[in-house]
Amino acid sequence: MTSAHTCDLAVIGAGFAGLACARRAAERGLSVVVLDRKREPGERIHTTGILVKEAWEEWSAPNKLVRRVGRVRIHTASQQSVELKRNDYFFLATDTAALLRHMVDETRGAGAEIRFGEKYAGATRNGTRLDLDGVGVSCRFLVGADGARSRVAASFGLDRNVRMLKGLEWEFEPLASVGNCLHCFIDPECAPGYIGWVVPGVGITQVGLAVHRHRPADMRKFVDRIDGLFGLSGRPVLGRRGGVIPIGGLLRNFHGDRVLLIGDAAGMVSPLTAGGIHKAYRFGRVAGDAVADHLDAAGGPHPGEVVRRAYPRQSWKRVARWSYDRLPVARALEAGLLTRGLFRKLAGKVFFDRFV
Repeated sequence: MTSAHTCDLAVIGAGFAGLACARRAAERGLSVVVLDRKREPGERIHTTGILVKEAWEEWSAPNKLVRRVGRVRIHTASQQSVELKRNDYFFLATDTAALLRHMVDETRGAGAEIRFGEKYAGATRNGTRLDLDGVGVSCRFLVGADGARSRVAASFGLDRNVRMLKGLEWEFEPLASVGNCLHCFIDPECAPGYIGWVVPGVGITQVGLAVHRHRPADMRKFVDRIDGLFGLSGRPVLGRRGGVIPIGGLLRNFHGDRVLLIGDAAGMVSPLTAGGIHKAYRFGRVAGDAVADHLDAAGGPHPGEVVRRAYPRQSWKRVARWSYDRLPVARALEAGLLTRGLFRKLAGKVFFDRFV
């Protein structure tokens, strides 16, 4: 029998969180193996790929892979709108597949081994190690960064995401009508539970919806509804992407003996905005450092405890999510119950995480 390849850390999932963790752990001197079931990096994108300023500061991307967007315009179902902008803040649309390929190259450059086409099938405890079933890898510690429906979580009896949105996005040719602005649509008919959006992407225009997971996402209806603003009618759909988005917040039981969940697998997504890439970058790095400290001869605390202490409580976002799900927010906006000045403050808090 061929002996297993041994390493300090195995990471399941070569997305934003998994790569951030693997790179940091490799920089700290650990031997790291990353396994991903996709055949190549960037295959089957499940995210709109928008970076907030803080995410870009965590792991800056080459200019050719991003487009800076400095304005946000909020639209109601009756096509009233208000624009938000801060001179010191921006978002970045990304060529998401190319960005992931770039991150893979940098993570490999840090010393991590990354294998594509390798599906996680479970793990068997073997003394102080975990033997990964069917892939010939044995590790001292395992990180599950394998998405909202984590197989690692299921195999170790950890908590799994229950509250989720489903997102769908169509890609069109670049459209001058979109401008350099992130357009968000509060439309309870087309986007129950979240919003619709139009993004000036890198070489494309991204049009998407996110809705409660048990509600239909009628993209054609949404595209027709906003056609007067952007002129989408008759234009071919160049690509499609989609997936589920956890919005329940950080899971209570997201780590165990020699195992830790990060990223979407751990619910590390804003309950309100459904943004997760910044948290993937940040807490992927936190986890990589914490695993290195834990496996050091001095024996640091369990990485899960470190991550939990560092993770923000986000109480106001959970309250806002509860309100958005249960109160007639869209009707209140349409009826003018919120003054435009107050709306600007609330929307600024949501999009910029501060009052404007």
